[in-house]
Amino acid sequence: MTDRHTLAVDGLVLGYDAKTIVDGVTTDIPTGRVTAIIGANASGKSTLLRGVARLLQPRGGAVVLDGRPVHDMRSIDVAKVIGLLPQSPVAPESITVGDLVSRGRYPHQGWFARWTREDDDAVAAALEATGTAELVDRKLSQLSGGQRQRVWIAMALAQGTDILLLDEPTTYLDVNYQIEVLDLLTDLNHRTGTTIVMVLHELSLACRYADHLIAMKQGRVVTEGAPADVVTAEMVEEVFGLRCDVMPCPRSGTPLVIPLGRHKLQPTRV
Repeated sequence: MTDRHTLAVDGLVLGYDAKTIVDGVTTDIPTGRVTAIIGANASGKSTLLRGVARLLQPRGGAVVLDGRPVHDMRSIDVAKVIGLLPQSPVAPESITVGDLVSRGRYPHQGWFARWTREDDDAVAAALEATGTAELVDRKLSQLSGGQRQRVWIAMALAQGTDILLLDEPTTYLDVNYQIEVLDLLTDLNHRTGTTIVMVLHELSLACRYADHLIAMKQGRVVTEGAPADVVTAEMVEEVFGLRCDVMPCPRSGTPLVIPLGRHKLQPTRV
């Protein structure tokens, strides 16, 4: 078995124009595990993921892949190791599922874009893993939200990377599709050992599906670790400004976050 690729962030500073969004983040991504980045809106989660994916030039610090700064590496070499599914991927509505998933193989094509049996096998395996093989001839415009997301994930899987980054993969999905997507990613991690890093909004789902959490506020890491170790009512209030109760889920044992509002906190008296 070959060694897994390692990924770390060392004093990373990222921003847009004159504004700093990620301010000196340092963390080691657990290899072969599922990591969820959590935090309120505008906390720097997606910007951090874009920086890790080499889409933003650091203003300071570095993203380190196998001991080397990724910005010192060729784009095609990084693309063979790190795959990215952005929050709102775009493709022509008329493209078929098969064609879209095949795009994931582009980093592996030579100068003359020769398609190989290995490419065929990678696309077929990605379609099978995501349950989208029967959709291969359908157009993107004909798919439901859940189907679309599974197809986009299939494209990322076809890339055949050891590390997969996903920016809010459950956004805009009904709760049943959210569970479907997160189950799919967990199956992938368990089956192949792929390192998965994803931005998630729903705290209880992040606690259930992630091995490791990174909680961000105002561009910095507030705390990180196993969900059971870091998710407390105090942490949630600090990071999200949300009063809540935190208790073990009766089914999974992972932290369950119960928001507290001003109404119906006491049983109604007759």
